[in-house]
This record gives sequence, C-alpha cells and structure tokens, in this order.
Amino acid sequence: MSSPILDRRQVLRTGAAAGVAALLPRAALSDTPRRGGTLRMAMPYNPASIDPMTGRNLTDFNVLYAVFDGLIDFDPDTLDLKPGLAKSWAFKDPKTLVLDLVDGVEFQDGTPFNPEAAKLNLDRYRSDPRSNVKADLNAVAEVEISGKNQITLHLSRPNAGLPTILTNRVGLMVSPTFIKNKGPNIDRGAIGTGPFKFVEWKDNDSFTLVRNDKYWKTGRPYLDGIQMRIIQELNTVVRTALTGETDLAIDLGVDQKLIADRSKSVVSQVGPSLVFLGIFLNYARPPLADVRIRQAMNYAIDRKVINDVLLHGLGEPTSAVLPKEHWACDPTTINYYGHDPDKARALVTAAGFPDGIEIESFGWPDQAAMQRQELLIAQMAKGGVRIKLTPTTPQQAMSSFMIQKQKAMLISPGGGFPDPSQFYEALFSKDALRNAGKTELPGFRELMDATETAQTHDARKKAFFKLQRFVIEQAMQVPQVNGPTIAVMSPKVRDYHGGLLTTPKFTGVWLSA
Repeated sequence: MSSPILDRRQVLRTGAAAGVAALLPRAALSDTPRRGGTLRMAMPYNPASIDPMTGRNLTDFNVLYAVFDGLIDFDPDTLDLKPGLAKSWAFKDPKTLVLDLVDGVEFQDGTPFNPEAAKLNLDRYRSDPRSNVKADLNAVAEVEISGKNQITLHLSRPNAGLPTILTNRVGLMVSPTFIKNKGPNIDRGAIGTGPFKFVEWKDNDSFTLVRNDKYWKTGRPYLDGIQMRIIQELNTVVRTALTGETDLAIDLGVDQKLIADRSKSVVSQVGPSLVFLGIFLNYARPPLADVRIRQAMNYAIDRKVINDVLLHGLGEPTSAVLPKEHWACDPTTINYYGHDPDKARALVTAAGFPDGIEIESFGWPDQAAMQRQELLIAQMAKGGVRIKLTPTTPQQAMSSFMIQKQKAMLISPGGGFPDPSQFYEALFSKDALRNAGKTELPGFRELMDATETAQTHDARKKAFFKLQRFVIEQAMQVPQVNGPTIAVMSPKVRDYHGGLLTTPKFTGVWLSA
C-alpha cells in the first residue's frame, strides 16, 4: 500500500502519531503484538561510534537506543518525558535535581545498575578527555549518591532543561564493568541495560543485535533481534524494502518516498522532524569571523527553491534551527533572511572581497547530499560566495571539521536534541563538538543562561525567542529547511515510530505473522 504525500504542517498540527496512523492499515493498529522474528532493516549511514560519549552523528541513535536505556525516557512522537532507569525525579530547588532509580536492574553483562553506576557514567561524560558531550552537563557541579537507590545532581547554575537532556547521550547508562575492562576506548562495543544486546559491527556493512532475554521491562522487546544493513546509496536502501530484502528502510529522503509510493508492497511513514538542513560554520577565524560573510551566505540561498526541488514541498523553509511549530521557536524571525543575492554580494564587497570570496567546505558524498550541495553552490555563487567542496563520509567529515578543525564549514543536517537548551548548547557553546572554533560570540552566554534559569514555561519561551533572534542576526548557522522524517516498510512491521528526533526506539516494534 502506498501513501499520499502529506502536508507537513497538517502532520505537525495533528501530531506524529496521528500522521502515522493515517498511513497504516486499520488492522495494523488493533492487532495484539506478537513475540518473535528478526527485523531486517536498512539505513544509509555508518555510526561514528556506539559509545554514547564519543559518538558524533544523529544516526548513532539507531543503535544506541536499542542497546542502552536512559535515566529518563521520552515519547518519540511528543517528546513528553516518562520514567526510565529513574522511576521519578524532581527539582528540590532550582540547583538540585534528585533522581530515584529503579531497583533490581542489571546490565547485559550481569553488572548491577545502581547509584554507583549512574554516578560513574555521569562523571565520565562530564570529565573524560574523550567526551564529546561535556557541554550537555556543564551545569552539573557534583553527582552525589544520596540514597540506596537515589542520586542527586548539584548544579552550579539552574538548568530547567536537564531532565530532558538526560534522555539523550548523557543519560544512557554503560556497564561499569565493560568500561573498566575495555579501558578508555569503547567506541566499537556496547553493553547497556537496553532491550537488545550488541553482537557485531561490520564497519560500513551491518550491525547485529539480539534480544536481551533478561530485560527489566516485563514482556519486552517483542523482536528476537535486529539485523541492520548499512547502505550509503539512498535509492538502494529503499529498494531493499521494495524487493523484500529488508522489512524496514529508514532515514530516507523525499525522492525515496516517491519511489515507494509507486509500489503496493510497502507502507510509507512520513512525520515531522526536528532535523534541519544547515551549514556548520567555523566563525572563530577568517573568513567566517566576519559576520557580513556569514550573513551574505544566508541571503544568497533560496530556501523555497531548496524545499521545492529537494523535498517536493514537504519541508519548511527557515532561517532558524527549530521548526516554527516548536514551542521554543519564534515564528516572527524564521524568515529573517529572504533570498537576496544582490544584498549578499554587497555584504561580501563590504567585507573586502569585491571580486567575491572562495570558502572551503566539507560535505557528504551520497546522492541526495550531492544534489543539495550542488544547488547550494550554484545559489551561493550568485551571491559572490564560491564554495570549494570536499565530499567525504559523514563520520570523516564530522571528525575533519569539528575535531581537526579543517576547512571553514561543513554542509550537514543538524538537530535531534530533546530540549532546546541542549540544542543551542550543542551547536554554539564554546565546549560543543559542533562549534569547530570553540568560541562563543559576545552576548550568547547571557542569552543562553537565561533559557536555563527561567523557572516557568512562559519565561523560558521568551528567553528562547531572544536567543533565536541573536543566533539568526549573527548568522551562526545557515539553516535552509526543516525536513520530514521518512521510512518505508513492509506492512508486517508494527508500532515503528521514527519520532520527532528521528531517533527510533525498537522496544515496542513487532512483526506480524
């Protein structure tokens, strides 16, 4: 069965769950879950690491959320928080967060999960030299074991978004025994408390996961295992589902959905997403240290054309890093940069480059990325900015730009953070991996802190509106479009949700007979 193209705003208004329901056969929504079967899945990107601490890519979570549980869990369709390894949590005061942990849980290697294990993991994320997630916990001054099944996080400053942050990388608990036995580098292995056990990773080829028979959530998971194939060419990914080689193809583009729509053997799932197509900038050094060059790039691109050509209108053109439907997004500034190549050229000239400027950039090599990058290069050129592109794999591009600090920018999707404070920290704080220059522009920290000290939802919302305007006016990113999340699957795949974060969870996924 194929699905009609859904209007993205309609999906966002009615909620991801309702949008997905509209695409699935009615019988699929009422059947009783069945235990057994191995889910055969295809995805386009090889993770950078399966240690939550050192991973760099959003698609790492395809494996991470299968193997690890978080201290706090969330509903993928709404981002509402719910109990995880912490059965409850509360702020004792604005700088003291208390978490009561589930008793009797074991890691997949038999190591007990307890307050000592939670403290070890949090301290590792905060202080390990290899940690890419220090910024997520930069408000945490101390982790205290405050009871038999309790930890208390003492903060150096208020951070109202911390419970949501603990659903992400820094909340994922790794076996202390595994850490001790393997030493500092556990990038290639994974032992958590999650529903599936890691078996094997064949680089750029496949992952093998099997059911955790001792999983602490009774009756879950339903699947015997997951076989994940890594296929970088997106059309090949979707064809594996069309031919029955796989049951599920994820992280697809709109073109692959259109291919799937011609087949009656698969179901397309389209939902809203927090992922945006953007350009990461090293604004700590020339030429991008000059805000006029950054602004010129934003004026040079035609976001509507990018959306129409690349996403067939299913995305949302934007100058912001959050979609306008998000509570923390100010809709009055999302169209701040209109398409104006003349203004772009004037800014480039004013910055001292009357003949235009050449900027070196990394990009991704897959077909969809190359199409987008070629369109961006053509649009930028009309605004006086010539892009010299080096395509390479996502993990290599991330490492070369963000860690080795090569070239001036990286054309790459971004997003996937549950709380907007975590999102902005991960993009722009001086310690953030994605901030290649490791510098904060004057004024950013004060606005950022205001979003975390605010004690009411309305106050946080106003603070985020001010922060958004600052980031846009300073052109700290070059957002183009907020994109949809798209998956194609066999009708026998039930209860799969890509979610707003495009980070699927497989605990409740099952296969019909």
